[in-house]
Amino acid sequence: MKSNEEKIQKTHILRFWLVMLCCTAMIGAACLFAYTQTRQELRVGLEATVGTMPPATNPPCTKPVRIPMTTALKTEIVTEYRTQPRTLETIEAAAPVAETRTETVPMTEPTEPPQFCKPVEGGVIQPFSGGALVKSPTTGVWQTHNGVDLAAALGDPVKAAGAGVVSQVCEDALWGVTVTIDHKNGYITRYCNLGAGLEVSEGDSVDTGTVIGAVGQTADAESTGESHLHFEVLKDGKYIDPETMPAQ
Repeated sequence: MKSNEEKIQKTHILRFWLVMLCCTAMIGAACLFAYTQTRQELRVGLEATVGTMPPATNPPCTKPVRIPMTTALKTEIVTEYRTQPRTLETIEAAAPVAETRTETVPMTEPTEPPQFCKPVEGGVIQPFSGGALVKSPTTGVWQTHNGVDLAAALGDPVKAAGAGVVSQVCEDALWGVTVTIDHKNGYITRYCNLGAGLEVSEGDSVDTGTVIGAVGQTADAESTGESHLHFEVLKDGKYIDPETMPAQ
């Protein structure tokens, strides 16, 4: 009885392993078949893709090409170095010499101080105040007198005190008809209380003693007193006493 049961049990075990073996074989066959099919499809697709791609072209070589030095060239360089050693003297001799240029600066002779003459022959009626306040006989106001009043009769000629260029001709509200001359050396002279008829215009060049106009009665600031010319001098933009100018 016991032996029959053992036989039946062994038979069941054997059948189990046979079934398992068959299942494993079937699974393996299915995997192999799937692998083969997939591989074949991938190969066909890859061949089709490669067939449509343009042929590859190699990019131009941008890497510098080193040309080997020949034995003859090496021998020539070594021979030249041995026969002509580079010393400090040879280096200095081979170095390019910079061209040196010397510019000749023309020497200018010192200019002589300008010489002036009196614009009219009369004497001083009212002197230069030098920045001090003086009472005006006409207005009664205390103010600086920046020039000198030179006595002159109505209509007397007024001369340029020095050579220069007429820089301005105007009719000032206080000083009347006025002519300004720039002497190009820091000196400027101004002639006020002139008559209406002038002999010069702006931009004219004048020499020392050139008649520029005549004494008038146009300066309202100094309308009282005797007839005169109001004469001013500036040196480097500052009023100076006309009587201190270098005279001829």
